Amino acid sequence: MATTRRTLAASLLALAVVACQPGTNTHPTPSVSQIGSDLHCKSSDHGYEDSQAGWGFCYPGTWKYTLRSQYNADAQELDLTFDITNVPCASAPPNTKPICSPGAGLFAFMIVSTYPRAGAADLATWVQAKLPPNLTLQQRFDWGNSKEAAMLSDGRRIALTPNQVVILELRSGFGLLDLESEMSRRLGTWKFLY
Repeated sequence: MATTRRTLAASLLALAVVACQPGTNTHPTPSVSQIGSDLHCKSSDHGYEDSQAGWGFCYPGTWKYTLRSQYNADAQELDLTFDITNVPCASAPPNTKPICSPGAGLFAFMIVSTYPRAGAADLATWVQAKLPPNLTLQQRFDWGNSKEAAMLSDGRRIALTPNQVVILELRSGFGLLDLESEMSRRLGTWKFLY
């Protein structure tokens, strides 16, 4: 019995020592490409790119998000919802003040909906065929490499790409993270893949 305990203890000790030894590569290599690695973001920004949805964009480096997706087969619509939080104050060494970004801890929601273009020649044709009649196109603007982009009468942005229509809905308000100003400045960073 004592020999069995010694053998078991020696085996467990050897296993613990071997398990704690660093290998030649202590960090795993990602098996998928890094999200947004081919976007041209400012050094303080991060990139998000979804090749299945067909688009990507830059966002402030202080944001963290939780992503949820929902596909509606009837409408052939993909909605990606970003629950965005501006990172709270970073911990500081003892006896110093924490470092905070403006709006630290604030949150908001961003929804990016992707639809098939369905042969529409332009945004007006697509909006007329697919959206309720009370929604109209308003001010036109440049949005990344889209073919055409405009504001909808309800405040959402809409873009026509070679094969898709993308609608951007920013949900924030008083006391929440100001998505409008941050994302408006970054519309030029959007890359529509198809």
